[in-house]
Amino acid sequence: ADEASFAILREAHVAARFQAECLARGSTRLAYPSVVAGGADACTIHYSRNDKALAEGDLLLVDAGCEAQGYASDVTRTWPVDGIWSPEQRAVYEAVRRTHARCLSMVRPGETLRRIHAASADCLAQELGELGLLSRTLGHGLGSRESYRDFYPHSVGHWLGMDTHDVPSVAHDAPLEPGVVLTIEPGIYVPRAGGRHGAYEGIGVRIEDVVAVTESGHDVLSGSLPVCPDDVADLVRNG
Repeated sequence: ADEASFAILREAHVAARFQAECLARGSTRLAYPSVVAGGADACTIHYSRNDKALAEGDLLLVDAGCEAQGYASDVTRTWPVDGIWSPEQRAVYEAVRRTHARCLSMVRPGETLRRIHAASADCLAQELGELGLLSRTLGHGLGSRESYRDFYPHSVGHWLGMDTHDVPSVAHDAPLEPGVVLTIEPGIYVPRAGGRHGAYEGIGVRIEDVVAVTESGHDVLSGSLPVCPDDVADLVRNG
């Protein structure tokens, strides 16, 4: 990638391009303020400044959605801005992808969002242990200086409909029913810690899809967006 091109490309350019594409394709407005977070900004869950320059070697996390015909969307993808994963970036991404796949497989009538979240926490705690970010002997890291919550501080998902969180009054232990739409969005965010986390510090990855519960299981409504890291990198490099 041409270094000069990254010197002028900012998070704001990506945010503006997303909004323009949504409006050009018939959306009425954004569903919520877009999160366009390059590098360590991705470790801020609701980052909204969207004003920093992108740099080669950074990951870019984009959490964005629009409204169309009265309904909201909410999707997140993370990719290397130059189309090249570092070993640490790819390792974190793959950990999130495996957790994401496990959680998607659980979406079916009768399951609950609470149990899906518990599975995401179990998966990510194990993955963080494999990465050396948590002690494998401590499970969720309970009793350690850091628990999985230091790297995964949010729920695995939320209800989605005419609002982005539609509606928060529905309990997470309510059984899923056909026609219900929710998000599945596990993530890992490695905070700056004075070098304690080595080359993983400042890496933030989230993968979020919109999922409809069906009679027989589920349908990933945002499934046309690539998740495989090789496909993601190829799309960045070749469009």
